[in-house]
Amino acid sequence: MSNLTLPKDKTAILVMDCQNDIVHKDGKFGGHLTGGAMPKLIKEKNILGNISALAAAGRAASVPIIHVRHAYRPDYSDLLEHVKVFQGIKKMEALQDGTWGASIHADLTPQPEDIVLTKTRVSSFYASPLEAILNSQGRTHLVLTGIATDGVVEGTARDGTDRGYHIFIPEDCCAATTEEAHGVILGAALGGLTTVCTSGQVIQALG
Repeated sequence: MSNLTLPKDKTAILVMDCQNDIVHKDGKFGGHLTGGAMPKLIKEKNILGNISALAAAGRAASVPIIHVRHAYRPDYSDLLEHVKVFQGIKKMEALQDGTWGASIHADLTPQPEDIVLTKTRVSSFYASPLEAILNSQGRTHLVLTGIATDGVVEGTARDGTDRGYHIFIPEDCCAATTEEAHGVILGAALGGLTTVCTSGQVIQALG
């Protein structure tokens, strides 16, 4: 696919789960749980740099940038205890609201005009004001970025598709623990539900 069409007045860019505990090499979740594989891949592929450039292009085009954080209360009373991946977060005491680990990575620091939301589930839509914000602004086309491809990106893409949104995923603005997992999700799993593209194509479409 060479050309991409995105109506600026109907588009929003989501930056999801790009928090220190997930993307930083010293993060409790991404750094330790994956043995450093996730942060290493993120750095090698310049994922955060690509997301930053895309967000800058979005702001220049007056497209809203919506940051979605995954964070819990200090006592984890809002965490689903029976879900294995969430059990791991609690065990490592990761993603506690108000901590460095739950903060958005410095490379993607939200700007004053950006919107910041918090969630406690995989999908960015679940129990968050995301859909209300999108509806109030007439945003029907969503560009999804973030970590991980097989986590928040896939979950939000499926949820958003079911809700009637047009979903676009720049493949160089997300990553999984392995390249293989990344490719499978964007290919067989989401290829028929979304438009998989590159950050360059999105930037060109917004230019």
